Amino acid sequence: MSKVDLLIEQLTSPLDRRKLIKRAGLAGAGMVAMSTLGGVFAHAQDSAATSAVTDADILNFALNLEYLEAEFYLMSTWGTTLEKLGVLNSSQISGPTTGGKMVNFSGANVSFVASGLRSDEVAHVMYLRQALGSAAVKKPAINLDALGYGFAGVGDFLKLSRQFEDVGVSAYLGAAPLISNKTYLAAAGAILATEAQHSGAVRLACIWDGVTSPAVDSLDVPPTESMVFDVDKNALSIPRTTNQVLAIVYHGGSCSGGFYPEGMNGTINCGG
Repeated sequence: MSKVDLLIEQLTSPLDRRKLIKRAGLAGAGMVAMSTLGGVFAHAQDSAATSAVTDADILNFALNLEYLEAEFYLMSTWGTTLEKLGVLNSSQISGPTTGGKMVNFSGANVSFVASGLRSDEVAHVMYLRQALGSAAVKKPAINLDALGYGFAGVGDFLKLSRQFEDVGVSAYLGAAPLISNKTYLAAAGAILATEAQHSGAVRLACIWDGVTSPAVDSLDVPPTESMVFDVDKNALSIPRTTNQVLAIVYHGGSCSGGFYPEGMNGTINCGG
């Protein structure tokens, strides 16, 4: 079994990180030696700026967002971070991840969903870093307590997870017209489908458990029994531009704030 196989085996296990910590030596080059190009989490810019956006810019914007999701799911399920786990080393980080804590999933009927989300989002980070190679941006400073919720309990976890997953789907959808490389576009479509599965699972859990997950902007459709899915009046998924995504993750800031106190790394890092 290869080092990557061993990592995936541990990431997909239940909410118990002890075995993985024993194998921390899997970190480094072996962790990112993935040959598949998956994990393309691309985002759209405003029409006036799209001509200046390259596929690498889009991938790096995606990587910033995948860092955030991976850190959230790692912290909430295992109480750790990408750096502490060994997925990233100090040279691949420009700022710390702060806030958050391990959520008590004991007896929760969604613990296996949390495990799957963690596995997928960490894998996305590794795939994107492999796709970008030396051009991959470093993980920026991340504040997991930006909204003041997400870790108090299972309901709190679902509240923030729902927002992350629905925004992710909308970002993929908004990116599709901008991706020129067909390989990247195919990968983006595959990851869009993955994020849509995440969204559906988390939205259903919110409805079943009576969790209220507030709208993040005027486009958002929080889950209820009458609005099970995040779609518009034509039952179509809702796209977002880069500026719209940045406004959400910066919590209203233009070039920093919210989950990214020092801003994102890379070319696409300021909204309008």
